[in-house]
Amino acid sequence: MANTLQRQPGKLITENFIFEGAVGSLHEPQHPGRDVLSSQDLQLHISQLLQTSLELEKILHLFHSEVQQHLAVDSLGYRNEDSCIVLDYGSSRQHSCHYSLQINSSRLGDLILTRSKPFNSHELTFIEALISSLVCPIRNALLYKEAVSAALKDSLTQIGNRAALETALEREVSLAKRHQHPFSLLVLDIDFFKQINDKYGHSAGDVVIAGLAHTLSECCRETDTCYRYGGEEFVLLLNQTNSHGCLQIAERIRSSVAETIFAHEELTMKVTVSIGAATLQSQDKTFELFNRADKAMYKAKQQGRNIVVSVDS
Repeated sequence: MANTLQRQPGKLITENFIFEGAVGSLHEPQHPGRDVLSSQDLQLHISQLLQTSLELEKILHLFHSEVQQHLAVDSLGYRNEDSCIVLDYGSSRQHSCHYSLQINSSRLGDLILTRSKPFNSHELTFIEALISSLVCPIRNALLYKEAVSAALKDSLTQIGNRAALETALEREVSLAKRHQHPFSLLVLDIDFFKQINDKYGHSAGDVVIAGLAHTLSECCRETDTCYRYGGEEFVLLLNQTNSHGCLQIAERIRSSVAETIFAHEELTMKVTVSIGAATLQSQDKTFELFNRADKAMYKAKQQGRNIVVSVDS
């Protein structure tokens, strides 16, 4: 059974931030006799080091490395349920100390350090002093992550926007070629969308666009991603999907959209979509793949709408 040092949960307040300590356990300091509590130079060094990056993963990696130089710690874990972040560094052991990080009323997640021997109170105080250098960089990294995420998200539909699509498409095409996996792409456009705006107003049009994004997300597999390319046009990236599978997914989407009823105030609306499909060829550049799917979508429009057209079949 682990020999842990029981520490009463409490709040340590330093300047403008708070972190709460829970049960702790560690081992003897790496430098016996060193006055770690007065090591302001170390705190300053760590604080300056952590401010060199806005990437959360790098900040925690740097902090873990610095802690290991002054105290034997086997692992560092970070959990943030609000942001769905789980990060681990090193190998977890049986003894641990756990801190809930917070600035004012904003929770920043939980920090867990572990090792094979119990922590003593001197070491816990030392760790808390070092955490004082970590809280603000974590806050800044989370804000940066939120800003980047918001910049790549369409505000109406809450799915990826054109900038996010361009980045993802380059990455997925590169990965598919490297691993020789099939990869396909769909371009969708709402049929006669201008008539909805002209007849019912732009607010009704927004309801259709947001509802369509929801329908597309429900039709997608976990490995697929959906983006609003602009206006009433959407793009789906289909990983591990050949031309046959691509057409099956496209037809499922087409029929699901045609059966969906969109409600706005007292109105009920139904729409259809024209879909163009393309599957990655070995010689394709990213823009060539996209252009083939886009041209296929316009062929679907010309052939009567509410159909799927593939240039690869």
